[in-house]
Amino acid sequence: MIPFIIFGSIAAGEKTQAQINITVTGSWSETIDASDLEAGAGSDLIDTYESIAGAVSISISGTTGPSDNWRVDVKKVDTNWDSSFHLYVRRTSDGTGGSVSGGTAYQEITDVDQSFFDGSDDVGGINIQLKLSGVSVQISPDSYITTVYYTVVDL
Repeated sequence: MIPFIIFGSIAAGEKTQAQINITVTGSWSETIDASDLEAGAGSDLIDTYESIAGAVSISISGTTGPSDNWRVDVKKVDTNWDSSFHLYVRRTSDGTGGSVSGGTAYQEITDVDQSFFDGSDDVGGINIQLKLSGVSVQISPDSYITTVYYTVVDL
């Protein structure tokens, strides 16, 4: 039996006077089984897995002016997670409208909010990709679950 891993995505808007909203759609799950063994029976599992480039999509709305700046923070909250796993996130598109910068290189998601990318004005359809590393047959088979939280902060 091999680990089964599920990642959810949740939006969390930090309410400020501007009432900027964040909408997050999509998720990623990965079923890891015997077909993921590096060289068949007796070998280890492939160490790293990536979602499709647009597994998650983020939209920012409710900005109040032509230069309303914001930042998206990211963190994860584990339900059942092995400390050997490392989950990463990166932005793979600019979306439409407004402007977006940063977040195009993979960064590890921790249990503490950290800056992911920033932008200005309303932006829709910002594509996000996730990557998991640290998978091994040495980890007990189970359903491993963590939830990724994206929070918009008005700047």
